Amino acid sequence: MFEISTPKEFNFDQLLRFLSRNEKECLHTLRDREIFKVISNENKLILFSITFDSCLQISIHSEDKSQKKVDLVKKYTSDWFDLESDLGLFYETAQNDSVLASICKKFHGLRMIGMPDLFESLIWSIIGQQINLNFAYSLKERLVHTFGQKIIHNEISFYALPTPERLAILNIEDFQPLQFSRSKAQYILNVSQEFAEGRLSQEALKKLSFEDVKERLIKIKGIGNWTANYSMMKSMKNYDAFPIEDVGLHNAVKTQYGLTAKPSISELNQMAEKWKGWRGYATFYFWHSLLG
Repeated sequence: MFEISTPKEFNFDQLLRFLSRNEKECLHTLRDREIFKVISNENKLILFSITFDSCLQISIHSEDKSQKKVDLVKKYTSDWFDLESDLGLFYETAQNDSVLASICKKFHGLRMIGMPDLFESLIWSIIGQQINLNFAYSLKERLVHTFGQKIIHNEISFYALPTPERLAILNIEDFQPLQFSRSKAQYILNVSQEFAEGRLSQEALKKLSFEDVKERLIKIKGIGNWTANYSMMKSMKNYDAFPIEDVGLHNAVKTQYGLTAKPSISELNQMAEKWKGWRGYATFYFWHSLLG
């Protein structure tokens, strides 16, 4: 076991609350207050678990516990839980808006739970397009269980997302038994082929500006403004990326501000001026408020 110290502003209880929001989540597993996660490195799976007692305590359950694997898990965990950002700067910005400030006070220490793998966030956001969240989780579970890899520990199966290479060789018909629409299946194939054939990579995108990253992503059929901003916010750590079309955001804003109707895009844009620089983080907090 090894440890990762956490910033002053860190709330493990809220983190667990977010990670447990849907029982069909298949890419991490919660057992009491322990989080199990599988990541893939050089075509090998690494299973690790995380607990908290004044710091994050991490155990690797795979055979290879080399320093290289430890460093990889440390980096993944730090990215996943956004341990490096200065949350105080976000809270300072939140003071411009009494409603957001109140939400921040309620969930103080909650850090954006990201998706360190850009491919994962793109696939997940495509799955979630124009369907309700429960059905999106069902589709994700079917995709992962059918095409993903798994590692068995203590007679329990833990899954990793299918690789771009695995999905890229499929046909639209392969998705039909899983209840994917033809268009959604094609969009997943488009993104998978971009990664598998080396035309798109997270490393290359990191070198580009915000606008250039977004422009590159929306060139891929199936990725629009919402999907691009969602992935930039969750995977590229662009805290001002703003998925303004998000239905959950609209519902949360309506509830938190006591509005009679959901805000229009232009109204939401105007409201979000107070969150500028941290609109992605504000969105994440509004989403979290939907959990009650």
